[in-house]
Amino acid sequence: MNATAERFRQLWRVLGSVRLALFLFLILAVGCLIGTLVPQGLSDREVMARYGPGTARWLLALRMTDLYHSLGFQALFVALSVNLIACTLQRLPKTHAILRNRDDFLDPAKLTKYKLHRVMEVPADFSKVRPTAETVLRSAFGHLQHLHAPADALALVAEKGRWSRYMVYVIHVSVLWIFLGALMGSLYGFKGIMNVAEGETTQEIFLPRQRTMIALPFAVRCNDFDVSFYENGVPKEFRSNVTVLEGDTPVLNASVRVNDPMSYRGITFYQASYGALLKRARVAFTKPDEGERFELDLPFGEALPFGATDRKVQLVDFTADFRGLGPAVAIATWKEGEQPSGTWILMNHPDFHGNRLLGYHVTVLASERGYYTGFQVKRDPGVPVVLSGFVALLIGLLCTFYVSHRKLYLWAHRDNPGTQLVIAARTNKKSLAFEREFQHICDRLADTLHRRTKGHTAP
Repeated sequence: MNATAERFRQLWRVLGSVRLALFLFLILAVGCLIGTLVPQGLSDREVMARYGPGTARWLLALRMTDLYHSLGFQALFVALSVNLIACTLQRLPKTHAILRNRDDFLDPAKLTKYKLHRVMEVPADFSKVRPTAETVLRSAFGHLQHLHAPADALALVAEKGRWSRYMVYVIHVSVLWIFLGALMGSLYGFKGIMNVAEGETTQEIFLPRQRTMIALPFAVRCNDFDVSFYENGVPKEFRSNVTVLEGDTPVLNASVRVNDPMSYRGITFYQASYGALLKRARVAFTKPDEGERFELDLPFGEALPFGATDRKVQLVDFTADFRGLGPAVAIATWKEGEQPSGTWILMNHPDFHGNRLLGYHVTVLASERGYYTGFQVKRDPGVPVVLSGFVALLIGLLCTFYVSHRKLYLWAHRDNPGTQLVIAARTNKKSLAFEREFQHICDRLADTLHRRTKGHTAP
């Protein structure tokens, strides 16, 4: 039992050690460096194209392209949290014990051993020292404590910044709060893509990281999409006018632009992309040698009978620029029990010899086109937690570095003629600045007592 308890104590000391904290922060820094050098959020195809099959296989296996959502990175946050909790629990009782310990009496001999101390002989009568010392110290520290002393002696303790010793634990809690927010975003947040055609409504988004579709608790309708171009053809601005629907009820109308997102129910929509789409096309199918010709009005994605045959025909794809030859539409045909066959038809080149399908020459006579808008959809429930954690962290750091725990002791006793003063002080940080403050308080006290001895009042 004793051996088990000793091993537990050793493990507890390791968990709260500074060495472990430095080691974990080093791993975190290396992970952040890798996450900076290796682009995050790439698809498998983009990773393969960028790094080649060999390197891409290792990057994908180790999840280097999605490092911040990996199990290893989440485990690192958990390990750092355990280290901070153990460190806090080990050191907080000691700090509390130091602050709880109050002085009951002063030993002037021990005060002279402090690094900051001064022994003064003043001609003022002891009866005048008490109110003067209280006034001077109270103006500098605000709060005074009277300790037990003989009738011909005075013992005072002035203290300031006592609470600052707890600020390091505010920093610990702030970091834990930030870690919690980061884990909340990693576990319960998402980042996906939503494409909506003009006039259409959808509530589904695609999550590239999980390679799956999810449904939002509300729907988004694209009422109108507008894009403007520079003279060289580069897009200048693109804007989506959308309506958010709860069921069939519109609840929000918004205009989404680049760098001007829309947020609803904690989900943010960023204008990310756009593209052209084909709504319908009037297509002619001709066999010149046989004198056969018919036309079909084909809505995009809808299968219709292929003339007088037992086959079906459908517009299955569209591109605004097919290999530099302009817009093209992919048309497929099939019949029951047969694999579909199809081809790309160049819309601006009706006489192109490749515009053929099952012996028919295919010509696109007219088309109705539109745009779809592409949103990047993001939800991160940990953002408010992280922001509040950073605010608390900033306050804790400022207080830790700029506020110190200062304590000043004064012992005075009657010494015919006059009074002898022993003043000492200590601080837990900023000793040079406090030394100047200590000397100023001593000089002010001595000057005030000398003036009162001569019959003047203190300033």
